[in-house]
Amino acid sequence: MTQAADADAFVDSLVGELTRHPVNSNRFFQTFLSQRLTKSQLQEWLGQYHYFCKQFVKVLEGLLSRTPVDELEMRVQLVKTLHSELGSGRSEHAHIRLLERFATAAGLNETDLQRISPLPEVAEYLAVLHRLFIEADYLTALGAELAVEVTAAAEFRYFYPGLLRYDQFSADDLVFFELHLEAEDDHGLWLADAVRKTAQSSADLNRVATGAQTAVQAWQSFWEGIYRGVFSELNPPAIPWNN
Repeated sequence: MTQAADADAFVDSLVGELTRHPVNSNRFFQTFLSQRLTKSQLQEWLGQYHYFCKQFVKVLEGLLSRTPVDELEMRVQLVKTLHSELGSGRSEHAHIRLLERFATAAGLNETDLQRISPLPEVAEYLAVLHRLFIEADYLTALGAELAVEVTAAAEFRYFYPGLLRYDQFSADDLVFFELHLEAEDDHGLWLADAVRKTAQSSADLNRVATGAQTAVQAWQSFWEGIYRGVFSELNPPAIPWNN
């Protein structure tokens, strides 16, 4: 088997491992889809989720900056991902702006969002990504970003159909979630391609895998923290949000 074939098989196996990881069907996702949240529960989730999404793009920019200038294939795929995140050149279509459109419909204004303090697990996940993206070697960072994009796809298969059950939200309010049903799959394919074209040896691929496995475990903790924050005794169930 050629080196390229070995790399293809390794990447396919790693992507499969990430796709099968329990984080893709964690209890927060399942609960979100199976029951209607109260207004306070929905806003608690959304505030934390927005905080992460806004900070993540900046961390991703840091990864691009830290990628060696000669790793052109990796830089190209990162630029494509950032370009997508930032609205493909149209600021009004930047993903964070689309999420903030939904936040407005959910009763959170700009001031509300700016006042959000991250849960410990949210802050820790961002810290892990910062360490992997900015401080670790670029191949470990590449693996971490692969894990981010591959596992991000699952959440929208729960969030979008779950939110369709709320009469309060229009199709326009939910554009962020509908868009990501396909966008994250694209991002995952781009990053897998970056790995295939950047990792040149078994040692390189092992560094990629280390980054991916570290990131996905932190992502699991992130959602465990969100579950605790949204469904804890401090935020008890109440009458579902019907108006």
